[in-house]
Amino acid sequence: MQLTRIEQLLQDTMGLNAASIGSSAIQRAVRERMRRTHIDDSERYQQRLESSPEEMRELIELVVIPETWFFRNWHPFQALKRHLEQHWLPRAGERRLRLLSLPCSTGEEPYTLAMVLADLGLAPDQTEVHGVDISRYNIDTARLGIYRQNSFRGDHLDYRDTWFRQTDDRYHLHPDIRDRVRFEQGNLLDPEFSRDRAPYDVIFCRNLLIYFDRPTQAQAIDILEGLLGRDGLLFVGHAETGVLAGRGFRSLNLPQSFGFHRELGTAGAAVPDAPRLRQSRRSRRTPIRPRRQPRPHWIDQREQAVAAPPQSAADPGVEQLEQATRLADDGHLVEAAELCEQLLEAQGAQAQALYLLGLIRDAAGEPEEAERLLRQAIYLDPAHCPAMLHLALVLQRRGEARAAQRMQERLERCQQREAANTR
Repeated sequence: MQLTRIEQLLQDTMGLNAASIGSSAIQRAVRERMRRTHIDDSERYQQRLESSPEEMRELIELVVIPETWFFRNWHPFQALKRHLEQHWLPRAGERRLRLLSLPCSTGEEPYTLAMVLADLGLAPDQTEVHGVDISRYNIDTARLGIYRQNSFRGDHLDYRDTWFRQTDDRYHLHPDIRDRVRFEQGNLLDPEFSRDRAPYDVIFCRNLLIYFDRPTQAQAIDILEGLLGRDGLLFVGHAETGVLAGRGFRSLNLPQSFGFHRELGTAGAAVPDAPRLRQSRRSRRTPIRPRRQPRPHWIDQREQAVAAPPQSAADPGVEQLEQATRLADDGHLVEAAELCEQLLEAQGAQAQALYLLGLIRDAAGEPEEAERLLRQAIYLDPAHCPAMLHLALVLQRRGEARAAQRMQERLERCQQREAANTR
């Protein structure tokens, strides 16, 4: 089956970079749609896809993989709560607080935002929470406000007793929270989406940019900047923070929040040039060539769903690794690389340190070195899914399609095992 044209159609429609999920995943979705539409020829199906917006929406439904839960990763919501307590509550009566969750998947994230606002004592008429997703199925599910056990993960589950009513294996969201959120089907890249839309004070756009190629990432950030109001906050995924380098955003500097404060005086003003990376002592191993406006393509799909097992707080070097991650997230690649190499020299080979250093090398324009480091990380930890994903993308960009495909297939097997272990 020739997928090149269909992959291009998906990229044109929703910005999807086929390498981010693998051609095999797209092929499975296409075959399923061909089966359901009783089309046995791929060229005929391609023609239908080109002529039918409805069929494109149906294919997107199969390609989009909702992976979310309430208070996902916890820290961004704590950071938001802290920011609102300090900067919004003192002037809460001035105007409505507007928040956007995009993509909102099946609703867990925007409903989490609504819970945060309710816990702060903000009345429904003081806030607006919008949830937007390209998937019609996701939006329909979100509006129901009924969830299963898989939507509740982690150790912080007190909110479930407060805001949900359990019936058998279902959890029904309290109307006070459900009614705070307005859902709509929409596509960030659609020119009509942002037209005449009032600016938002807070935007959660987590784990969307990882599916885009670099030009589409830049386009998406331009759109998000246009949607974000004066002094607004933007929260992105752990793997996406480097995309904001040089775009007029300043990190909140709150651990693992991956939140950024817009530094513009007024919405829509020109973005000032980012300062040069601070020069510091270079590593003795492989020097980084710092760029004035680095735009690394961080890749870490679905964060906790596929992430490598976290280190214990007592593990040697964990604090140093966390510091390196924060530096890399803020675009300080030279300093982050030095910390990683110091850790590897002092503690020996560690998969997570090799993985982070591999991301940094790739962001600095050293794909061969990135490949070597990522392969070492996978050798040490054969279940390190983020390293597999990024290595597949490195190989794809270098034109090694077959090697990239094999790594993508290995990643899919790893993800299937992870999913089976969490059931």
